[in-house]
Amino acid sequence: MSRNILSIDFCGEEIISALAAYDDDTDTLRIRHILRRPCRAFSAAFVRDMQGAQEELTKVFAEVSEYVSFNPMVIVGLRGNFLSFKHAIGFKSVESRNHIIGEKEMEEASKNSIPTSLSEELEVVDILPQSYAIDGNFGIKNPKGMYGSTLDVENFLSFAMRTHLNNLSSVFSNCECNEYQMMPSSVSIGETLLLPEEKQAGVLLLDVGGISSSALLYHKGTLVDGMELPFGKNVLVQAVADLMQNDLETVQEIMGDYEPGSDKIMDELLEDASSHLAQRLTREFCQSLNFLKYPAGRLVLCGSGANKILLKTLKTDFSMKKARIGVFENLISDCAADNPAYCGALALIRHALDRESKQLGVAKAKEPGLLDGLLDKLGLSELF
Repeated sequence: MSRNILSIDFCGEEIISALAAYDDDTDTLRIRHILRRPCRAFSAAFVRDMQGAQEELTKVFAEVSEYVSFNPMVIVGLRGNFLSFKHAIGFKSVESRNHIIGEKEMEEASKNSIPTSLSEELEVVDILPQSYAIDGNFGIKNPKGMYGSTLDVENFLSFAMRTHLNNLSSVFSNCECNEYQMMPSSVSIGETLLLPEEKQAGVLLLDVGGISSSALLYHKGTLVDGMELPFGKNVLVQAVADLMQNDLETVQEIMGDYEPGSDKIMDELLEDASSHLAQRLTREFCQSLNFLKYPAGRLVLCGSGANKILLKTLKTDFSMKKARIGVFENLISDCAADNPAYCGALALIRHALDRESKQLGVAKAKEPGLLDGLLDKLGLSELF
């Protein structure tokens, strides 16, 4: 059986979306289409203009409808500084001694990790299990089917401001899309793009977008912290504009067509500008106890702001032993998908499928509805 999966990633002031076909029988994923559309109605996943956001999202669905013969599964990536993250422990005492652990016990243990003192302004959007313990025996990855009387789970929790989520939900609802799954884009990237050996050695994942960035920190294979930053490539562009004594719009056009290594003078300007962005990032990381407590030896850089010059600067400034630009390789794809800017959209699809197959964790889901109503509005329903 084949099904379509659509991811929608809000990256700064643009939307990046990927459409994939997944064959359940052969476990094969094929990337059918990727679109990248400017959208100033959003700042990351924060809605700045309801009407404009609805119009832009409708255009995304309209373009995708040219490739879809039936309703896709929709995955929405959350970004922005209205997100926060926390490590938490959940506990569940099972019904009887030597009881077989099942999905029910795992789910209840995970839900028990949510702080009872959680502010009413926050909503849990994702619960990602890191490891389990049965009767005090730690380091278990999947306890399903095992015997025990107590179950502990170490979770990585993602929260979001309820008002911002409601605004985003209203936009999707107005586009007649009510069935979708939400999860933080950064967590999806970390769980699918990073290599097991990188997580074990300690790695900093940095996704640099146009006006926002996301960071994740892994230590000894465990996701220990996350951070959403309200700046990104715009800091670098502003620094280049100041050095060139030119306006931002002109510099953006120049940098849009520029490839590192093609012009020595521009390379030098980018090196100086990259130092400004690195300093800004360093100041932010120095305010996080976990980023100070668990210094990473490796760096993986992705996002629309990722390039070799910025990678070299960050590797030096952060004293990293190894650094690479992250892209998804060996994809079965009908389009060019090996761009670091596409990591979020591709990771959302892979991460959703991984969690579905493992039946681990909880991600925020919305009620059924989806694209039928939208296609009716666009006059496209008769085509499918």
